[in-house]
Amino acid sequence: RIEERGLNRRGSVEIWIKALFLLTGFWFSLLQMYTNSNFFVAMAWSITMGSFAAMIGTNIQHDGNHGAFAQSKFMNKCAGWTLDMIGASAFTWEFQHMLGHHPYTNVLDGVEEMKKEEGVDCKIEEKDQESDPDVFSSFPLMRMHPFHTPAWFHRYQHIYAPFLFALMTLAKVFQQDYEVAVSKRLYHIDAQARYGSIWNVFRFWSMKFITMIYMMGLPIYFHGAAKGMALFVIGHLACGELLATMFIVNHVIEGVSYAKKDLQGVKEDGNDDTSKVVGKPATINGDTPMEKTRQQAMQSSASNSSDENAVPSVPFNDWAAVQCQTSVNWAPGSWFWNHFSGGLSHQIEHHLFPSICHTNYAYIQDVVEKTCAEYGVPYQCEPSLLVAYGKMLSH
Repeated sequence: RIEERGLNRRGSVEIWIKALFLLTGFWFSLLQMYTNSNFFVAMAWSITMGSFAAMIGTNIQHDGNHGAFAQSKFMNKCAGWTLDMIGASAFTWEFQHMLGHHPYTNVLDGVEEMKKEEGVDCKIEEKDQESDPDVFSSFPLMRMHPFHTPAWFHRYQHIYAPFLFALMTLAKVFQQDYEVAVSKRLYHIDAQARYGSIWNVFRFWSMKFITMIYMMGLPIYFHGAAKGMALFVIGHLACGELLATMFIVNHVIEGVSYAKKDLQGVKEDGNDDTSKVVGKPATINGDTPMEKTRQQAMQSSASNSSDENAVPSVPFNDWAAVQCQTSVNWAPGSWFWNHFSGGLSHQIEHHLFPSICHTNYAYIQDVVEKTCAEYGVPYQCEPSLLVAYGKMLSH
């Protein structure tokens, strides 16, 4: 499909134009926030700046760090560096998003989680790195995976969750980034690959220092300590709320599946034949949507063919099948929402093809959906972000 339309797999005129617009909007909003003496107008510009920062995160750095922003490795590095430009660390993001979330979407290491609930923290060498930090890093404040033990306050998390979402970037900039840089570890993931380099450590600390100057220092200089800090926080709250809203509806929502790694096997004659295996993905209610979609595919195939094996057998824990079972699209096929979200609205396509520029997702969406139907693999879509957000809250 991409070749048929004469499109590039990595990079496009569309993303370059959008990147220029977003970067200009970010710096212009920041300048207006500095120089406008009316605090309420400056506050509006701070919210605008935070929104542009969120869009830079989803549209530029996201593709850049996935190697999808451009054909050039150097330009992809530059695009990825824009995350440092808005105050966070691209290195830390790479570990959480690309090594934790993408390969093991909605997968939880059941053995490790049981140990953590018992207060046992294993050495990094003993940890199984096949676990999605996006579904366990917010626990126990929020319960996003059905395996986690529920607490009394989790029944109210649909009420307080939107407020926690707004704090997402503040927590990342001031807590997670520093913890990972110092400990060289992100939860169960060894971060030596990035923070073991002197040059990378220098980049981390220098960018933190520089961004604090223009994100916090200059607002304080122009507006005073109290108002300057308020503008800084307001910008982050806007950024965090927008980012979290577009991300969470893709994986924590009614109908989506979750998977868990547990020990399977037996111990005989002193030999340990047990191993951790990803079980059959299931919804929070315990049912497996892929069983239904596979049955539908077989019924459809039977009506068109006499071959009982016309539908290829796909394991429930097949990597690509797991990506489809644990991800949800919203506003599928929409060119506008695809651009607005940086491709997050086509989450299934992104998880299957993370190195393809997100501007292509709207064009390949129907191909992916038809292929999923052919193989009996779930392909969940919601008509809009609003509907998806409502189902996320009721989940």
